[in-house]
Amino acid sequence: MKILYFHGGDSIKLMKKIFIMIIITELLSFSSFAMKFPVKIDLDDFSEFMNYYSKGVTYNGHLNVQGSRLLNKYGEILQLKGMSSHGILWYPEYTNYRSLMTTKDYGANVFRIAMYTSERDGYIGKKEESKDALYMALENALGTDMYVIIDWHILRDSDPNTYVDEAVDFFAELSSRYPNNPAIIYEICNEPNGEISWEDVKKYANTVIPEIRKNSPNALILVGSPKYSTDIRAVAKSPLEYDNIIYSYHFYTGLGSDYKSTIDFAINNRIPIFVSEWGMKKDEDSGEFDFDEASGFLDYLEKKDISWINWSLSNKKEDYSVIKHTEEKLSHWSVDQLTENGKFVFEYMAK
Repeated sequence: MKILYFHGGDSIKLMKKIFIMIIITELLSFSSFAMKFPVKIDLDDFSEFMNYYSKGVTYNGHLNVQGSRLLNKYGEILQLKGMSSHGILWYPEYTNYRSLMTTKDYGANVFRIAMYTSERDGYIGKKEESKDALYMALENALGTDMYVIIDWHILRDSDPNTYVDEAVDFFAELSSRYPNNPAIIYEICNEPNGEISWEDVKKYANTVIPEIRKNSPNALILVGSPKYSTDIRAVAKSPLEYDNIIYSYHFYTGLGSDYKSTIDFAINNRIPIFVSEWGMKKDEDSGEFDFDEASGFLDYLEKKDISWINWSLSNKKEDYSVIKHTEEKLSHWSVDQLTENGKFVFEYMAK
């Protein structure tokens, strides 16, 4: 298996894991030791040990919001970073276990599963197919010991209240199947938009969140805001009255968004932010990506300990994809198999 590492630090981490495995293997094969102390290795226990060592969900446990930061069960600051799927029924092939492990090898510690609602091939039109694909992706992600965001991906439906009954049923079922699972993060409304106000979103959230809390009282819940999850100032005027809530902020390069003033405002007003979707769009005039803007954005998030998810892990023929649209490989991509956008994102994740 050939895995590309852009930075030495990640290679060192991998070598440490390999070194531990070699030491254990050699120790157990040492004849005099083995004769005196016969040992049986439980592969599940060994896997759990390695997950703990790599500081995934096994190590970090339930995440808690304090101020503007995410903390693990030890009170340590944790920044999540990773990829989002495209629509779960559009590009399900990139949610296979080896695909997700490839993102982890590049430095990801979270994966977002985007399940569209009213779009083509969305939950409302294809309920059972959507759930089947989502649960398969979820099981694959849980197997990697990464955190998993379940994204109720509203977009063209604009108002989350349009399908609030379906959302309640879905999140009630999901949380009952995986009660209080520390790996699962609930994103209850991707991008409210159009004429939707924060009060509309609050009404929806106040209906859905209690259903999740019945089965997963400690779950981290992501809540979107109006104007495609950019109107954080409206949230600050009247935040939700629940613990362990964090608010989504979405960002795309090339659109002239003043992310610093928005996020600084949120932090100063104790509104926790999670960038649950960001992407890179080519400049319409030059036809080039603005890597300086993207680097500045991610450096800023790093400084503020704000988590981020990049859109998207697919080979769709669009600017935002990290895999070339001509590429059919489903995991372990080389540099040449990534788009220019993908090379940048994977390199940054590997820091």
